[in-house]
Amino acid sequence: MLGTTKIYGCLADPINHVKAPTIFTSIFKNKNIDAVMVPIHLNDNNLENVVSSLKAIKNFKGMTVTIPHKTNITKLCDYLEPDAKFTGAVNWIKFDNDRNLIGDNFDGQGFVNGFIKHNYSLKNKNVCLFGAGGAAVSIGASLVNEHIKSLKLINRNINKAIHLKNKIHSKSNLLKVEVFPESDYTLFDSDIIINATSLGLKQTDKLPFDVSNSSPNSVIADIIMQPEETELLKYAKSLGRSIHYGKYMIESQIDLVGSFLKLW
Repeated sequence: MLGTTKIYGCLADPINHVKAPTIFTSIFKNKNIDAVMVPIHLNDNNLENVVSSLKAIKNFKGMTVTIPHKTNITKLCDYLEPDAKFTGAVNWIKFDNDRNLIGDNFDGQGFVNGFIKHNYSLKNKNVCLFGAGGAAVSIGASLVNEHIKSLKLINRNINKAIHLKNKIHSKSNLLKVEVFPESDYTLFDSDIIINATSLGLKQTDKLPFDVSNSSPNSVIADIIMQPEETELLKYAKSLGRSIHYGKYMIESQIDLVGSFLKLW
């Protein structure tokens, strides 16, 4: 590293599951970009103070943002790109030349791009989405553009799921969107089931849903990146279900991020 090295961060709590620092530092090296990405372990209580301090570090250029900061950091941004504004969540921020903080969200498009890249189709499919946080909102919004047949939303907090349904209907009121509590739903009629909750980050986490209640032909997708094969995906694989790894969501964001940061 040199005195001119650009620093990017990966903001998370917990931090042990993140893969972005390894992925992006490797990309920087392969593309001969004088930059590194470092993990930043931070709880919500210190978010505003730390972001304010990072503004003063001139060679700190931006960071990827993950659980649990995606929603709260929007309040600290000077400008939100359209996808971040719509979803109310951010997964990348950058500082412009005037040190204004600009936020965007690539989770949804990253998930969709990764899903399609690995030879799965979304068109005319019945999709079930677990979660209603920042990543789930972004994924739900992007699914609307893929001409899915229906979307089922399941979340512990039913009001957050209803809010997500209303946001999706603001983009398209033609799509059938249903909301169900965690205690009352069916999976057998879903072609694609997505875990967009944080369940799976810890080995002690319960499974977000019982895969045995799904159709044998369904695809089980997770957005958790570490461990790569979550307990949910292990169980789904043991039952003969097709599975889709969380790492594909970040891998499919790389070109989007490069354009956002104006690096490649």
